[in-house]
Amino acid sequence: MIEKGNHYEKNRIILSVRPYGSSILTGCSGSADGNVNLGTVTLSEYKGVTVNIEAPEVTDEEVDTKVETILAQNPNEVEVDRAAKEGDIVNIDFKGTKDGEAFEGGSAEDQDLELGSGKMIEGFESGLIGAKKGETKTLDLTFPENYREESLAGQAVVFEVTVNAVKEKQDAVLDDAFVQRTSDYQTVDEYKEGIRADLLAQKQKTAEQEMEQDVLQDIIDNSDFKFSRNGLSVRYNQMLKQYTNQAKMYGMTLSQMAQANGMDEAGFKEYIYSSVKEAAKKEIVVKDIAAKEGLDNLTDEDKEAFAQANGTSKDTLVSLYGEDTVNEQVLQDKVLRFLASNADNEAENPAKLSEREVTVTETSADQESSPEETTEAETTAEETKAN
Repeated sequence: MIEKGNHYEKNRIILSVRPYGSSILTGCSGSADGNVNLGTVTLSEYKGVTVNIEAPEVTDEEVDTKVETILAQNPNEVEVDRAAKEGDIVNIDFKGTKDGEAFEGGSAEDQDLELGSGKMIEGFESGLIGAKKGETKTLDLTFPENYREESLAGQAVVFEVTVNAVKEKQDAVLDDAFVQRTSDYQTVDEYKEGIRADLLAQKQKTAEQEMEQDVLQDIIDNSDFKFSRNGLSVRYNQMLKQYTNQAKMYGMTLSQMAQANGMDEAGFKEYIYSSVKEAAKKEIVVKDIAAKEGLDNLTDEDKEAFAQANGTSKDTLVSLYGEDTVNEQVLQDKVLRFLASNADNEAENPAKLSEREVTVTETSADQESSPEETTEAETTAEETKAN
């Protein structure tokens, strides 16, 4: 209750989804309505696309650098027999009262607090500097006027704080004791091998994404598109609304957001329109290939495999983002893995895709043609926003 700020975060799952359909999984750049007809494409050859992606490797130096980072983030906390100073960690019990009465959330026991962290309201941490183990301090404080709990905002309170221990941070040393304190490993050698495996997995994921994006971009660059003006208009206005709402969240107008990004409002709208068109190209290609190759019948296994690759479950994804958005991402992932698995990697030591089964069904027939098509260069942001 007495923590200083209003800014605590809910846990979020950050997915390694692909750019065309990022949508609400990663920001403002995705499609809000997957049923919009964006147009048609005459595909270039999409099997056997040439890429050059080397298999990832992890060096000893990279492992050592990671170890040093972890050591710095996990210092030893050693109890000391002296007065507390800024940067120390004190273990405390405290009880807060307002007008002589305890208030909800104002008391706790056996709490570790780093002095100088700014976690508590003003005067709480500084009031404990100089305190020793076993000492009780009385702190006369006032909650900020903008404190999130209105009944306490601007109110004078008293805290009785007992210091149970004073601990100082000391540089950690990589030994078996540190390994056992901070991980599930038992020895330094096991720990380093675990770090190496984690780094390799991260690099492998990056290599796979590079391979997928290189193939997709090659197909886009060599294919011919006809866009639906109405479809682009819908997507443009959806995107414009998202950016406008985002600007409002920060107390800004769209024009001010544009200026913050080094553009005037007209240029910003052109940027939005360009983003919509590039996203449309990717979406059209993905859906067309999915239909041609029988990849568009998504199974629960497809969705669960995608979820597991992102460190979560299918049900969690659906509850967070909705069925339609999850389906869009799973389809994209499925098609890009298919394209990468059929690419020709000419690297000397070529990267390989991690094993994940792709479900293929009977090829579905080509559907819907655009009722109102444009060539790639015909539509502008000004035309689009008018619809």
